[in-house]
Amino acid sequence: MLIDIVIILVLVALAILLLILEMFFLPGLSVAGFMSVLFYGVALYYSFVHMGVTAGVITLVVAVVATVFFIWYFMRSRTLDKMSLHTNIDATAPTEVASTIKVGDEGVALSRLNPMGRVLIGDASVEARAYDFIEENTAVKVVKIERTTIVVEPVKEINKQ
Repeated sequence: MLIDIVIILVLVALAILLLILEMFFLPGLSVAGFMSVLFYGVALYYSFVHMGVTAGVITLVVAVVATVFFIWYFMRSRTLDKMSLHTNIDATAPTEVASTIKVGDEGVALSRLNPMGRVLIGDASVEARAYDFIEENTAVKVVKIERTTIVVEPVKEINKQ
């Protein structure tokens, strides 16, 4: 009888360990998840067959309570904090276009517009979008103003003969 209890406790403990491993460390559904379900099933089957219905129900209740407790305890422990990534994001979202920029203003491309890039219009460096690719240091003209970007096209030079 004692050996039966030890076997059931070991199976439930392995099932809980594999479940925690599956939930917190292994991405997706893997072998650990299937093995966890298998160990729970074998523990319950073993307890119902070898020890009776009362022992099987007790095993089921103890397994559920122990699983919930260990998942709760693991989530509250500092183990996840030690493994988590602690970085600060210092990037900012694009801001609105300066009110001094108007349709028809000309400037220069500070970077290659492929199709997005930076342009200098007057003294403002802003995010711009182009319909075609525009190389760096190309003269551009504003054709449309959106909330956070402007749309530019290259300035067409007239060849004088």
